[in-house]
Amino acid sequence: MKKNLIKRTLSLIAISTMGFGLVSCGTSGESSDKKSIAFIPPTMVSSFYEQTIAGAKEKAEELGYEVSVTAPQKEDDYEGLLKNVEDSITKGVSAIAICTTDDKTMAVAVEKANAANIPVIIFNSQSEVEGTDVYSYVGYDQRKAGESVAEYLGTKYKDTKFKVGVLEGLPGVFTENREGGFLEKMKEYSNIEIVATQAANWEREKGMNAATNMYQANSSINVFYGLSDEMALGAAQACKSLALTDVLTIGIDGNPNTLSDIADGICTASVYTNPHKIGEETIVDCDKAINGEEIENKMHEIETIIVDKENVSEYLK
Repeated sequence: MKKNLIKRTLSLIAISTMGFGLVSCGTSGESSDKKSIAFIPPTMVSSFYEQTIAGAKEKAEELGYEVSVTAPQKEDDYEGLLKNVEDSITKGVSAIAICTTDDKTMAVAVEKANAANIPVIIFNSQSEVEGTDVYSYVGYDQRKAGESVAEYLGTKYKDTKFKVGVLEGLPGVFTENREGGFLEKMKEYSNIEIVATQAANWEREKGMNAATNMYQANSSINVFYGLSDEMALGAAQACKSLALTDVLTIGIDGNPNTLSDIADGICTASVYTNPHKIGEETIVDCDKAINGEEIENKMHEIETIIVDKENVSEYLK
């Protein structure tokens, strides 16, 4: 089933991203009597969000909703994201699904939607936005994801002494949780030491440059932990350019391109976060919110698993 899910996701991504030159797309050709859901990711840098959108659109079609997708050109364009929220409110959408890595921006966005009495579902996060009314949080526990990377290194490679270079994302709760979970869990293992960290802002090219710089400054590094797949793939490219065959590269997302690279031995492992399901379940919760259904638990957690060469065939098309 996982194989079919990845295959279907890739097909939907190809369709849904054809209109992303403006980083915006919708379903204006459909019947106008359908209720509309605004789906606002922080950007489209990572295929993680493409998969999330694919899952959201598939479930929305099933439930009879239009989905309007807008995203800033850059992940740190927080004003652009707020503008997308304001535009969605003006259009009178029935619900807003949103994700951003910046805590303050998220709080302002939710406050704007609350003032307009539009339900808000936050996706790709389990971090509560205090002082606001959020219907639910759909995503994986990012701190646990970081912990799982440390556990993977500490148990599967328990006889190897690791000198770790960490590739950080933009400042914010995502970086704090993915790195913080790793830092806390690694204390349980004597074979893991962080020797370098550098920001790569969730981007592959910056990840490649950061990994190159870190290794050239400290050649003892034998594993790069990217807080996202894109940065981990950048580190893998750096390792290839530097002819490093024994350096591990590990990311978080479980994107199809990363899974392919794991199968090909280019990347070592990734935390598979099931973004397609995150998109689907976000729309399910939007539907519940629109219909006034009460839920007992706002935290809608999606389980994760480490994928490496041993089990990648289960998740690859």
